Amino acid sequence: MTDAPNGETMLEHLGGRERLSAFVEHFHHSVLHDDLLGDMFAKAKPTHSAHLIAFFEEVMGGQKVYTQRHDGVEGLFDAHANLQITEAQRRRFVALMLEAADAVGLPADERFRSALARRIEAGSMFSMTLSQIGAERLWPWPPVGTYDW
Repeated sequence: MTDAPNGETMLEHLGGRERLSAFVEHFHHSVLHDDLLGDMFAKAKPTHSAHLIAFFEEVMGGQKVYTQRHDGVEGLFDAHANLQITEAQRRRFVALMLEAADAVGLPADERFRSALARRIEAGSMFSMTLSQIGAERLWPWPPVGTYDW
């Protein structure tokens, strides 16, 4: 994990779990009303938002709840298996995530925002790849890890 110059994790820098929850909840609300992604997210488990909060908390330097409760990267695979996410859907996901960051006032400093955008982009590529029919299970599963910033 790479900390900010003042020793903060990304999670601390954005204001903690409460701010993270506001970010994810805003995203989740907007994605459910999106023409391109709404149906896919409406069919997701009702716990999707909570899982996404746990995932972001872990990768931003907080507790490793996602790995402990949701099987880490293997859980990501299972959640996205056979969804057949398209490039257009992936790009829209990224756009809505970044819009949510603006809407809830996450820190706008270049270091944080560029790291956030980079990681959302990379994660969306990974999820799109895992979502294709015939995607092979990884072995061994890589750790969820923590975002460098």
